[in-house]
Amino acid sequence: MSWTRPRTLGEAQTIVSGLLAVGLTAVDPRRKVAESLVADPPTAGNEPLMVVAIGKAATAMAAGARDVLGDRISAGIILTKDGHSADPLDDFFIFEAAHPVPDQRGVDATRTIIDALAGLDAGAIVLTLLSGGGSSLLELPRPPVTLADLQVTTSLVLRAGAPIEHLNAVRGELSMVKGGGLRRQMGRARCITLILSDVLGNDPRVIASGPTIHRTPDPEGALRLLHQYDLSSRLPASVLDALSGDQLLDESGLDETERDEFRILADNDVLIDAIVAEAERLGLNTSIAWRRQEGEARELGRSFARKIGHSEDDVDMVIGGGEATVTVRGNGNGGRNTEFTLAAGLELTHATTGDRWAVASIASDGQDGSVDAAGAITSAASIRATGEGGLDPLAALAENDSGGYFDRTGELIRTGPTGTNVNDVMIGLRLAG
Repeated sequence: MSWTRPRTLGEAQTIVSGLLAVGLTAVDPRRKVAESLVADPPTAGNEPLMVVAIGKAATAMAAGARDVLGDRISAGIILTKDGHSADPLDDFFIFEAAHPVPDQRGVDATRTIIDALAGLDAGAIVLTLLSGGGSSLLELPRPPVTLADLQVTTSLVLRAGAPIEHLNAVRGELSMVKGGGLRRQMGRARCITLILSDVLGNDPRVIASGPTIHRTPDPEGALRLLHQYDLSSRLPASVLDALSGDQLLDESGLDETERDEFRILADNDVLIDAIVAEAERLGLNTSIAWRRQEGEARELGRSFARKIGHSEDDVDMVIGGGEATVTVRGNGNGGRNTEFTLAAGLELTHATTGDRWAVASIASDGQDGSVDAAGAITSAASIRATGEGGLDPLAALAENDSGGYFDRTGELIRTGPTGTNVNDVMIGLRLAG
């Protein structure tokens, strides 16, 4: 197929949005759950079957289970993020709670789930559907930690720029339901866990903090991480108490039978591969900069800009997958994707071929930090023009106000909640000329 390079940033955004739509279809939670259950049904008998869906994609995943299992489902509970139950299922109890910092609604919903699991016998099946956001949504603090203490701790670790693996390692030690804690509540019932992964590397112990997967307690490791981010002196006393050895609960009673199953349905690689395939179908010569990349957003943005700036002349698109973090130093409005994009755009202004590229970074769940958008798109020419017009992109980056900056330039990419969550996609698109 013949390919014509975009002439304007607006044309580039239209192309990026179209590619993203194809990628999101490939990781559609409803379809992925249905495909998995058709290929490998959980049961052929009449055992009681409860569905528990937790995370940003919980509603869509539950819908996929209902599509296949229908009235075989004896009970269903959904716990998802605010605004992510747009298509409620009449036969499921649906709860919404806060993300990324837990709230009382999440604690109350967690208790409801535990109560529903009580009394299940060995013949029952619990189909647990997990997606990103579950660590915040499903929560029951471990005494003496209170919800307020957990909120403070979560906020501190987030603002320190810790990756999700480190955040979950800390809050896993402070929770009654993480690290296999929810599995304990199922007794001798069989547990099948289907996972839409938002964790690079797909470690099931990290995704949603592994509520159905036993994890050996590691309070010393959590303390080391808190020291690493220089947070120990700012933590509530109860958190430090909970991380001392004599406060840990006995984990030895967890009964994970050989009948338990864990399936990864989709991840960031599936998203990236689908976008690349669509781009190549359209005629774009595509280069993959990286996969499963982590790091500080502004540093990754600069690195990505250098990569696209040094691309061969016949490369039309450079793509990367992963998830950055932001160490918050200012008081602005932003997220990892807008910060990545702003840093990349600034770097392009120094590159010889920088004017030939548009750069974008987008969250697959449609929500980038505190920004009411999935991410942003910009170019070196746009950065220079807005600077001449009175906006200061360098100051915006320093103040962590990338979201505010792109809101004023009109370069935010808004998708609304996508119903899925498999990290982020970074795209460099070569412009005509």
